[in-house]
Amino acid sequence: MSPRQPKDFRRWVRVRLWVLGGVFVAVFALLAGRAVDLQIFERQFLTQRAQREIVREVEIAPQRGIIYDRNQVELALSLETDSVYARPVAVKDPRHEGLRLAKALGTDAKPVIRRLTGKRHFVWLERRVDPEQAQAVKALEISSVGLVKEPRRFYPYTDLACHLLGFAGIDAKGLEGLEREYDKVLRGKGHTVTRARDALGRTFLLTGGSSGRMTQGRDLILTIDKSLQYQVEKILASAVKRWKAAGGQAVILSPVTGEILAMASLPAFNPNVYQDYPRDTYRNRCVTDPYEPGSTFKLFMAAAALDSGRITMDQRFDCEEGSWQMGGRTIHDTHPYGKLNLGEIVKFSSNIGAAKVAIDLGSKRLYTTLKAFGFGQPTGVDLPGESRGILRPVLGLKPLELANIAFGQGVAITPLQLAAAVGAIANGGVLMKPYVVKAVVDGSGTLVSETQPQAMRRVLSAAEARLLGEMMQMVTEPGGTGAGIQVPPFKVAGKTGTAQKVKPEGGYSQSEYMSSFVGYLPAEDPQAVILVVIDTPHGRHYGGTVAGPAWVAMAKAALKTLGVHRAPLSPPLLKAKAPAAPLVRPVSAPDPALAVAKGLVPDLTGLTLRQVLALAGSRHLAVTATGWGRVSGQSPAPGTPLKKGQGLQVRLTPPSQGGA
Repeated sequence: MSPRQPKDFRRWVRVRLWVLGGVFVAVFALLAGRAVDLQIFERQFLTQRAQREIVREVEIAPQRGIIYDRNQVELALSLETDSVYARPVAVKDPRHEGLRLAKALGTDAKPVIRRLTGKRHFVWLERRVDPEQAQAVKALEISSVGLVKEPRRFYPYTDLACHLLGFAGIDAKGLEGLEREYDKVLRGKGHTVTRARDALGRTFLLTGGSSGRMTQGRDLILTIDKSLQYQVEKILASAVKRWKAAGGQAVILSPVTGEILAMASLPAFNPNVYQDYPRDTYRNRCVTDPYEPGSTFKLFMAAAALDSGRITMDQRFDCEEGSWQMGGRTIHDTHPYGKLNLGEIVKFSSNIGAAKVAIDLGSKRLYTTLKAFGFGQPTGVDLPGESRGILRPVLGLKPLELANIAFGQGVAITPLQLAAAVGAIANGGVLMKPYVVKAVVDGSGTLVSETQPQAMRRVLSAAEARLLGEMMQMVTEPGGTGAGIQVPPFKVAGKTGTAQKVKPEGGYSQSEYMSSFVGYLPAEDPQAVILVVIDTPHGRHYGGTVAGPAWVAMAKAALKTLGVHRAPLSPPLLKAKAPAAPLVRPVSAPDPALAVAKGLVPDLTGLTLRQVLALAGSRHLAVTATGWGRVSGQSPAPGTPLKKGQGLQVRLTPPSQGGA
């Protein structure tokens, strides 16, 4: 080796060391820089990405409030059920696991396999499964599949009051009926469940509502009586079956308060499995579907006549022996009649008589009365999808069109509009706003809000309403079109209706009818207004024959529910133009009107709510009432000096078995 070689070798080694050191320094600097970049500049991004990898927040639908009937029987409630989810990114064999899961869930395998395929970190496999399905899935012990608690809407009485209640969808959002109308009240607040997993996919952290009590919405207390609703639906279904009809509707309401006690429509559906039924069955036809009412509309022709003061009770109209040519058309009566007064026109349901009265009154007078009774406008009931009906304005109406309206053709109304309007007659001429929700309460039962009876307007004087009620009683007397509609010992005030259905191509069908009966009882002290409509009956079509028996059965059920066991004691109804007699109290009781006149709180014991409202109205007093029947308690006490704007609280209870 030459003397220079060691020196060159040492220099070469030093160069290599410098190069290697530089590489190490560069690599260290690069790693340090990357560490700084990851820790500072990309920290938020990487943290979020890591959370997406191992942490999953699942939105859980809120638990909806309970819907009760007026006696706090649960009609709709939410139950905790299991929902099945999966992490497709962690599924090794989607086909194999999908087949196992589909068998456990009792469903088609293809959609399950499709959901398990891919790189997603969360998918729902099945929402709100039965306990047996949940147990079967759990038994598979698939690490990438789990269960989480969710509320499921449940209707314990299946199709009972289905059109009133409606239903809520898979995400606990109200879609129909009260569930939709009061969705914000019932819905409550949702929450999230957080799940964290380790590298093997095992859950090591669980927080959120699945392990605690769910947040619940507020509860509704309805005016509906569950027992009466059940009976009404059963009676209506029997009538529809008896007459092989396309459907039917029924409404029962309190004429004094406007509370709806029962409302039914057929065909029905089961809200627990609403997706199995045609969408057409979801409609509450009592509020959504207007129809031509036929002869029940003669009541409002008669109301216009009484209110006008132009028609007297002894004035007679020639009914042309059953056939009358007018405007190129012939108006017919079912039976030939000669000259009839207004009461007889209603009793015998004369189309010709009604037409002549309407023409005598004029379109403006008739239209004003019909509008006052609420036709052509929503009632304002707290249910979705309410129809206004069809009521043409008076301008341009020809005499024939006016005549048709008088007996219920050329005008369309909803069953609820008709029931509410007849309720005004029963309520002494005051139209009340119908409603279904009596109160809103929170989960602890504390009252949040309460619906008070709301008088819309006076449509008739008390004397006119009483006189019209007498005409309605004549309908159910011998010779009337509703002669067979009796509920002894109670007197019935009502009106039959037999309307030809409008054909889709125009004109009226000669074979399809809407048969109805509407009325109230007891006639002397009305407690319930009842309407029954049978759509397209076969065999017979007259309202008294088809709808009448169902009306009687519903009336008996309503009276029993309301605790009305005996007909009220009152003087005989006065006929013709005689003034209406006041309702009397026992001689031993002080006169409430006299007490009010003296500026004292009257003794209201034994009075009906309608009588209390009449007394309070004379002094503009606010009345708050609870219960049904007659006054059994009050505040302030009788004899207390009345103050301006004084509020009266009364408690009503049904009469005893032996009471009046």
